[in-house]
Amino acid sequence: MFKSLYTRVFITFMSAVLISVIVGFVSAVSFFLKSNNQHTVEIIENKANIIIEHYDTSKPSDLSVYLSLASKISEVGLKLTSADQNAPQYYNANEDDFACNCGYTVSIPWIIDGNTHTLEVLMKETNLSGIREIFTVLAVVLLVGGLIMLLSVRYLIKPVKEVTNAAKQIAKGDFNVRLSQHRSDELGSLSTAINEMAAELGQLDRERQDFVANVSHEFQSPLTLIKGYSSMILEGELNEHEKKQALHTMINETDRLSRLSDNLLRLAYLESDRYALSLSSFDLAEQIRKTTLAFEPMWASKQLDVSMDAERTLIKADQELLAQVWVNLMSNAIKFAPVGGNIYIKLEAGIDATGPVSVSFFDNGTPIPEKDIERIFQRFQKGDRSRDRKVGGNGLGLFLAKTIMNIHGGSITVVHERDGKSFVVGLPRNK
Repeated sequence: MFKSLYTRVFITFMSAVLISVIVGFVSAVSFFLKSNNQHTVEIIENKANIIIEHYDTSKPSDLSVYLSLASKISEVGLKLTSADQNAPQYYNANEDDFACNCGYTVSIPWIIDGNTHTLEVLMKETNLSGIREIFTVLAVVLLVGGLIMLLSVRYLIKPVKEVTNAAKQIAKGDFNVRLSQHRSDELGSLSTAINEMAAELGQLDRERQDFVANVSHEFQSPLTLIKGYSSMILEGELNEHEKKQALHTMINETDRLSRLSDNLLRLAYLESDRYALSLSSFDLAEQIRKTTLAFEPMWASKQLDVSMDAERTLIKADQELLAQVWVNLMSNAIKFAPVGGNIYIKLEAGIDATGPVSVSFFDNGTPIPEKDIERIFQRFQKGDRSRDRKVGGNGLGLFLAKTIMNIHGGSITVVHERDGKSFVVGLPRNK
């Protein structure tokens, strides 16, 4: 019936206030009437005793005249009944006044000249001013409380409406919406959480857009080369030597596309909730040695001096994923090492057979600027874009390596050496 939260809260609070006022009013009136009845009876008894005592003291000659004056002065009705008289005598009242039960009546025995009489004193008007005062006070309380409640509910509901509107904006894709954070209560915490969520969603959306743009670019470049060379070959614009060079370029670009696709698929799998590590025990030194030998044609073509210092080290990890890390780091070292340079791989296992191990890949290529160290571990980010274009690469290798190390609870960092740089991997022996 009431769809608005503001209306529901206001009606709920007002109902609670109204019920409280009614209960308070009934309780107050009940207490007042009980107290007032006792007080009124005491007043009537006091007036009756005064009338009797004054008569006994003054002994007026005419009882009827005395009672008539006394009833008017005391503002009460009197009824005198004696055993000798058949009809009672009424003063400042009549029979109907005493019969209607519309006031307070007190009966007191009175002995006059040795005869027993009964004096009944009637106070016709009841004092209701106290009840009216109580009702007035409670009505004012209800009115003021309602106004305060109206303002309070508006104050409470306003941030809820703001949160609702912000959530609607976020649902529409507007991640720049921000809520004011001047409150320190639960609603303030909710506003802070909404702002943080919007900021994170905005960052994810920007990363998604950058990711799509980067993937499109990485695919478009080799496809453009392949299409261009294919057209030139079909149109007969190249001689045999140029055709061979073009075909080699097309093959290299195709391999590059294949590696990019493989890396994207692997990243998507690693970042999904479905991935589970396939743990096994193996010799880490032997795995790195095999990876290094697999790259021999590449580092031999650049006349690189590759050396390795590693002893047998058993670890428990996902062998396939770690092999990908060494492939990426070795490929990176070969790409950026100068012709005739050197690459040095070192495995440090430490004294403790259960402690972590450290693997470093050193090359004497150009150091990475400090400002780019964090960036190179992000998707499609490269330390030297112009040089990366010459040596190939798609900016996913280091990001993939870091993702794999995070899954294993390890780390990967860059350390600047005197004549080069090292990528250092920290890895626990048992995942």
